[in-house]
Amino acid sequence: MNSILVSSQAPNRLRVLAWASWLSLVVAVLAAATALFSQWGVNAESFGARDMGLALSFAFVGGVILIGSLYAVPVLVVLGVLSLFVQRRAGFRFLAAAAVTALPLVVLTLLEGA
Repeated sequence: MNSILVSSQAPNRLRVLAWASWLSLVVAVLAAATALFSQWGVNAESFGARDMGLALSFAFVGGVILIGSLYAVPVLVVLGVLSLFVQRRAGFRFLAAAAVTALPLVVLTLLEGA
């Protein structure tokens, strides 16, 4: 009886893992796009350069997303590596989400260094 419950719950767990990996990838893409747009929008001629309130909101939102990205990248990498053993596609989606989340951090690091 117990083995029937475990085997019937396994597909639901895999489905939750797949949905969580898709959700993390979508959130990572949106966060990366928002962070890069916010960094550009602070000094853009028609956005932040003319309106101080808009520039401050872009700077605040971009900073919050970058701090969240800094903490999310290692978590997504660990989730990706652990889920590779369970469901390979979900693991690759978690690793892709980690790479996309790290993109604004890499871009801004390279821009600040130049």
